[in-house]
Amino acid sequence: MADKNEYNRVLDKFYEYLCGILKIYQNAVPILKDELDAIMKDEVERLDESLKSQQALLLQTKNFDRQVADYLDALGIKAKNLSDMAGQLPKEEGLRFFGLLGEFDLTMAEVNYYKDKCRMLLQSKLYTIDKVLSRQELPKDNTTYNRSAAEIHGTLFPKAFEKKI
Repeated sequence: MADKNEYNRVLDKFYEYLCGILKIYQNAVPILKDELDAIMKDEVERLDESLKSQQALLLQTKNFDRQVADYLDALGIKAKNLSDMAGQLPKEEGLRFFGLLGEFDLTMAEVNYYKDKCRMLLQSKLYTIDKVLSRQELPKDNTTYNRSAAEIHGTLFPKAFEKKI
């Protein structure tokens, strides 16, 4: 990049963009905590609201890879990831970006921790529900009628619905 001021302007905009993305993930942590609490308390409506909030936050990160690639192109940097990029910057700027990447690591570890807890708890609850449903017996002899109004004796659900995947 020919102009040093333009380079610094783009670099500052890139840093601000990454700070915004970090803030989105930091805002996701309380939402994930709320989701975990909703799962533990079997509050389906609250769980639904939590999931909607997460979707709204994560939609803001939709074009992250493309945005990063655009900034790297504008800066004239070829890097596989942000750590490589920060290593190619002048020392002071590199340290600033490495500090931000450290915050990303901590935040993403927390996000992943709560996502895993939510996933495991949901799987456990779904397994319990499946066990309860499998213990319940379907009525054995239900009378239904075919098109000619003749009685047909059979189970409430066809066998196809009883197959486990």
